[in-house]
Order: sequence, then C-alpha cells, then structure tokens
Amino acid sequence: MLEDNFDKNFKIWTPHKDVDEVYDTEGVGFRDEGFVVLCIPDHFERDKRSDYNVKLVWDDVVSYTVTDESYRPELWASESEVAEVWTFYISESSDYLNKFREKIILYLKKPIIF
Repeated sequence: MLEDNFDKNFKIWTPHKDVDEVYDTEGVGFRDEGFVVLCIPDHFERDKRSDYNVKLVWDDVVSYTVTDESYRPELWASESEVAEVWTFYISESSDYLNKFREKIILYLKKPIIF
C-alpha cells in the first residue's frame, strides 16, 4: 500500500497561513457553491487551538469517498506519542487514486486529495 510509505506519497498542505495543526471534519457535501468540507479546530492542547474554522470549497469534483478509520488502533495516539501532527495533506499517488485511474482511464487530470 502506498499509504505505508506516507512521507513519500503525502505532502503537508497549508490552505491558509492561519490554520491550526489539528482539525476535525464537521461537514462534507455538495452545496450551492460546490463541494464543501467544513473543518473545526481540535488541537490536543486547548491553548494551541485556533479560533478559525476552515471551509474548503471545490467547484470541480469527480470522485469522493468516505472512510471511517476509527477502528484502526494503529492510528490511535495519545498527546505524548505524537511528535508532529497535521491535518491537511496533498497527494498525486495513493491507493484510492490509483484504483480510480484504473477504472476511469479517460480521466487524465491529477487530482489532489486531503
């Protein structure tokens, strides 16, 4: 799996200079302005928690999937175990994107995911 080589396949993305390190997804879906992802700050340390929500909007989305990974204990970490945390990443190569490209061979653009 490409996700096993995370550092090689996923790069940190900063959508705005004032974003915090940790956000939770509050809502996802299509609205009048496009495909919207609403994120709310949720840093382990309350004094580091941002006052700003993040609203990401795309006007051109060809694929969207939801994955609940709360059952994966290897992703659970306590504050003391986390050396560096970040919420937003981009990738041009992932297991999901590769499977998508295999099925939709006419789609040549390089999508960005987070």
